[in-house]
Amino acid sequence: MRNLGLVARNLALEGAERYPDHVELQKMARILAPPKVTVSKRPPDPGIKGNMAWLNTHWDEYKGQWVALRGGQLLAMADSFEGIIDQVGPIKNTGILVTKLW
Repeated sequence: MRNLGLVARNLALEGAERYPDHVELQKMARILAPPKVTVSKRPPDPGIKGNMAWLNTHWDEYKGQWVALRGGQLLAMADSFEGIIDQVGPIKNTGILVTKLW
């Protein structure tokens, strides 16, 4: 049996080539296109190591809870994701890690 993902990708790419002005076909071709690897020359974020160290040390204390971390520091704890956002506000581009501990 053929890989249906590859069949869908090939059909979307062919459709996008044949009908370059068709918005939906262009969208599907972008979504189903082969993945691209990009290299970032930015220095590593030192906060990630701190967050991982905090998680390794404290995960058992906060098991079942949502936590917000930045740079290895606990910013907030709640029973839900929404509870975290209520405490820390929007997290996009802030370096804040929000996760539930299992």
